[in-house]
Amino acid sequence: MAIDKKKKRGAKARTVDKWKKKQWFQLIAPKEFDEKQLGETVAEKEKNLMNRTVRVNLGDLTGQRQRRHVSVTFKVNQVEGSRAKTFVLGHKVSHGFLNRMIRRRMSKIELTQVIDTSDGKKLKIKSVVLSLKKLGKRQETALVNELRARIEKGYKKKTATIVQQELIFGVAASKLFKQLKKIAPLKRVAIIESRLIEGK
Repeated sequence: MAIDKKKKRGAKARTVDKWKKKQWFQLIAPKEFDEKQLGETVAEKEKNLMNRTVRVNLGDLTGQRQRRHVSVTFKVNQVEGSRAKTFVLGHKVSHGFLNRMIRRRMSKIELTQVIDTSDGKKLKIKSVVLSLKKLGKRQETALVNELRARIEKGYKKKTATIVQQELIFGVAASKLFKQLKKIAPLKRVAIIESRLIEGK
């Protein structure tokens, strides 16, 4: 029994020693988010931080409560001292926010597409269109085609950073709503998810 206790004490000592080797790092947002601190994390070595991701509520990050239904994912790509710098990997709108707007007598149109930006990056974008009333197949097809064309045309001459800003803060959705409502009566257009495709 005495031998077992010594082993346990030794195991605890090793665990404590390993923890002591770790240090705290500040997770820093990119310039487009004013390099705000996203939080803190621990790591034994700087290289262990690379590619680590963190999801942050946009309302908390900006102080704008009306944006609390949006979360933004950041990814570490550079470490300077105790500061782990990040870039925007993507965003997502909560399911609850969208579900509260859906009614029985309406059409819900979804579109997922991959676009190329001017700086050679690729973004996967998922959009949703909600109508005020039930639409016919012809109107739905026209909306999908116009939505796809508008997104591709509108962002192929912009950098990924600018595109992400417009997607996350609703600028893109607002523009699309004004354009698509000419085809059919709409309740809302939303970009519910985006993600930077890496390794391309």
